[in-house]
Amino acid sequence: MNVPFFDIGRLNHTIDSKIHTAIMRVLESGWYILGNECSKLEQVMTLQLKGKSLVGCNSGTDALILSLLAAGVSHGDEVITVANTAIPTVAAICATGATPVFVDIDPTTWLLDSALVAAALTVRTKAVIAVHLFGNMADINKLVKELHAAGREDVAIIEDVAQAQGATLNGLSSGILGRFGAFSFYPSKNIGALGDGGAVHCSSDSDSVLVRELRNYGQKDRYHAETKRGINSRLDEVQAAIITEKLPLLDTWNRRKAELMETYRRELANLPLTFQGITPGCTPAWHLCVIALENSQQREQLQQHLGQAGIQTLIHYPIPCHLQAAFTAARHDGLPITEKMAQRIMSLPLSPVLTDDEQRHVINVICTFYNR
Repeated sequence: MNVPFFDIGRLNHTIDSKIHTAIMRVLESGWYILGNECSKLEQVMTLQLKGKSLVGCNSGTDALILSLLAAGVSHGDEVITVANTAIPTVAAICATGATPVFVDIDPTTWLLDSALVAAALTVRTKAVIAVHLFGNMADINKLVKELHAAGREDVAIIEDVAQAQGATLNGLSSGILGRFGAFSFYPSKNIGALGDGGAVHCSSDSDSVLVRELRNYGQKDRYHAETKRGINSRLDEVQAAIITEKLPLLDTWNRRKAELMETYRRELANLPLTFQGITPGCTPAWHLCVIALENSQQREQLQQHLGQAGIQTLIHYPIPCHLQAAFTAARHDGLPITEKMAQRIMSLPLSPVLTDDEQRHVINVICTFYNR
């Protein structure tokens, strides 16, 4: 049996008619940029989040860039984040001219260790990007307390929600706890477009107005540019329409992945591997099923064993960002836990359309690897 890591085509095929209807609606409207579909998505998703205001944009990366720009981040400033994240998180910081500052992760949750943030603060710190990794949420409340204790309420908290749309922390949706929440609609995300797409949740009306201008060349209205550093980052109408059609399915799809995660955890509980610890108060929206093996050699052997059985696995992420050639200017004081985890983690198949039989095959093959 062949088990793909994530068959995006199979998932989209389950709602072919909805996608077709959305595309045809846009084609017939004759309006393809910043029209009714984008406005509708912004309204519907804001209600779903129980948030303040959402602004659609071109990608998840641009969502981070727009958030940073709106927070006033520019050349010479510093932005604190983690190195065990997708490259776009750090590329967005560099795109503003700021310097990334990395702190290590919690060994249990594999997320930003808020207790290390205070020591990384300088007079140049303008923001912290808290990455909600694999579907688990960083403890934003703890981060707020750490910043307040350090007397740095001025530092903007930006949530990177690319992998955790639908998660909650103490009942509040991911993306609405910080000053900004950056969402990605990349095709493989919890809610995926048929191309790139993103959105920024803003916790204040003034930030919402600013982000709307920044995404459209800095224009307050047509032919009047008053906001500096504006870019072209507009969510097109086709993608907005597709995302709106998918939004009502978010909870159903997340529940299915939660069931699969629970089965993985239960069936593999007695093996020498570990799962990501869940942040207290968090209900994750699992984007990836990531396990940690004892070492890189065991990971390589298990990945080969699974591959021979037709099971596709991936590694998120094999090279931490502080070891990437593009980010040598970044600052950090050593990231031992991050580096150790990068050598141990591996992602198993997980998607709303993964069948029970496919998952059983994955579990059985892992058990045979350990002679169980």
